[in-house]
Amino acid sequence: MSIEMKIMTFFQRVSPQVLPGLLSLLLATVCAAERLGGSAEGVVKSGEKLNEENQVDFQVGEDKFQTLCLACHAGGMPEAPRVEALELYPPERIVEALNSGAMSTIGLSLSGEEMRKVAFYLTGKTIESKQAERALFLCESEFSASDQKANSLWSSWGGQAGNQRFQTKEKKLTPSNVQNLKLKWAFGFPDTTRVRSQPTVTEAVTYIGSQDGRIYALDNNTGCIHWTFTADAEVRGAINLHAHPETDKRTLLFGDYKASAYALDAGTGKLLWKTRVHEHSLATITGSVAVDDDRVYVPVSSSEVVPAANSEYPCCTFRGALVGLNLRDGHIEWRTYTTKIPVPRGKNSVGTNRFGPSGAPIWSTPSLDKKRNLVMATTGQNYSSPATGTSDAVIAMDATTGEVAWVSQVWENDAWNGGCVRKTANCPEENGPDFDIGASVIISKTASGRELLLVGQKSGLVYAMDPDQKGKILWQQRVGRGGTMGGVHWGMTTDGERLYVGVSDLFTNNPYKKGDAHPGLHALNPLNGKFLWRTHLENTCPKESKFFCDPGISAAVSSSPGLVFGGALDGKLRAFDASDGSILWSYDTHKLFTTVNGVEGRGGAIEADGPVIADGKVFVTSGYDKWGEMPGNVLLVFSLDGQ
Repeated sequence: MSIEMKIMTFFQRVSPQVLPGLLSLLLATVCAAERLGGSAEGVVKSGEKLNEENQVDFQVGEDKFQTLCLACHAGGMPEAPRVEALELYPPERIVEALNSGAMSTIGLSLSGEEMRKVAFYLTGKTIESKQAERALFLCESEFSASDQKANSLWSSWGGQAGNQRFQTKEKKLTPSNVQNLKLKWAFGFPDTTRVRSQPTVTEAVTYIGSQDGRIYALDNNTGCIHWTFTADAEVRGAINLHAHPETDKRTLLFGDYKASAYALDAGTGKLLWKTRVHEHSLATITGSVAVDDDRVYVPVSSSEVVPAANSEYPCCTFRGALVGLNLRDGHIEWRTYTTKIPVPRGKNSVGTNRFGPSGAPIWSTPSLDKKRNLVMATTGQNYSSPATGTSDAVIAMDATTGEVAWVSQVWENDAWNGGCVRKTANCPEENGPDFDIGASVIISKTASGRELLLVGQKSGLVYAMDPDQKGKILWQQRVGRGGTMGGVHWGMTTDGERLYVGVSDLFTNNPYKKGDAHPGLHALNPLNGKFLWRTHLENTCPKESKFFCDPGISAAVSSSPGLVFGGALDGKLRAFDASDGSILWSYDTHKLFTTVNGVEGRGGAIEADGPVIADGKVFVTSGYDKWGEMPGNVLLVFSLDGQ
């Protein structure tokens, strides 16, 4: 039988449910072959030279990667980092992802040795290789008591309990002098391809997490390191600095990617307590924690949408949650789930067990409404059918007990997972639209004294709700066409007079999108939702690039009196005039940097966390390796005239 006949016979026997994924794999393999040029030496660039022994290891790693992973990382799963980004990873991180991280379900079919060979194939380095020492730039002077007690200028995600992302204390930066901002220093994170832990800034120190789980206490003036602490996994959220009103004890609170919450002594980095907050193996903490004088409020999401793309994965059993921890010792006081317990729902088309309801993760930082003793969280989509009334919603819970006070859902029947991208058997019958709310709810008081809840969604819609009428929707406004990556993705900001909304509007393949794309920054009247001004950003990305580039604003935006700061997916950080949206200052972060700590610095896409404005300075991270975007590893600090 000819090879052509064998291929035709094979495809006739393939199940229709797996055919799209198989075709995607074949296409990706062809693309990879073209990229590698048929040469193993093409991948092993700066790593070890191939000898007879590791040539075999390389080949095994190549075979396993192309069979299990390449389809997703060559574009079949848009949120997966591209192969070019994986080549920048340290081999330890690839093994960790396959062993216990986001790719652990794929890794079930691999031995530990095979995982290490996959890592060697991608990076050209072995786990046993002597890795370069982490470059440290330690402060010469000790961390003084006065520095430890310095006033907080921006803590956690939104800077305030209501997540307004507005710097009320800023007096130095103004529309008339912002053009004088210059780079003061850059800090490079070792072995890193993305930075999404937003800085927390005091008058003396900056606290920030990293992709490898390390927490840094950096000197504001020089970027030198006072101390470090290493968590078990990546720290994606901002760190919350809490000062007890009676003792003035300073505590740092945050979560990691393996769903553990931590408390550290802010002066020394000493661990005070650590608590795993969720029982599911794929649970994660992506948002920042909220804190009052009694409790730490921890949002829980998960990575289960990724293995759900595999038709043989029993989808899905994770359910989102908000967890209230005792501030003093970290014990769980309450845990409130966003869906009921998933139960068996029969089998999918290839015979794998199905479960539901599931999902409704909490991706973002909860908002504290101390006046009403409520903590409010926004939720994502369900992972499996049936869709529930708690997905794509704002959920208000009693801060003391966790009891649900009310739910205000903005989009019904949203059930979606990675199987919908690849058209595999685990895609729910609802098939999206994947319009989860990734941004925190803003608790705001307008200039006229009206209290509002302001919510932005990936649908491209913005809502105002009444906190005294159980989240009743007062108005809605379309700011973008919506899609898998927004609409409104990570966060808005308000100064009370205007609501400033960054719009991404990526990926046109979402059938629920409406109208034209509006990448840029938009100002709304918070009382009625009417546009005050709209600034559309031009696409200045190079026509040819191995990474994705776009002018959209996916990262959270921030404001101070007279100014709005927004970072874009093309790596540009801009300062806008709050009164009319004109661009007053711009800086392209997509380049190489000389860092104060000696680590090779690379800027890239500005994707999730937003700029922090503090005492005449602007702090921003640059680099993001998912969705095929431009990887990077730097924290950049700007000040007036670089002083």
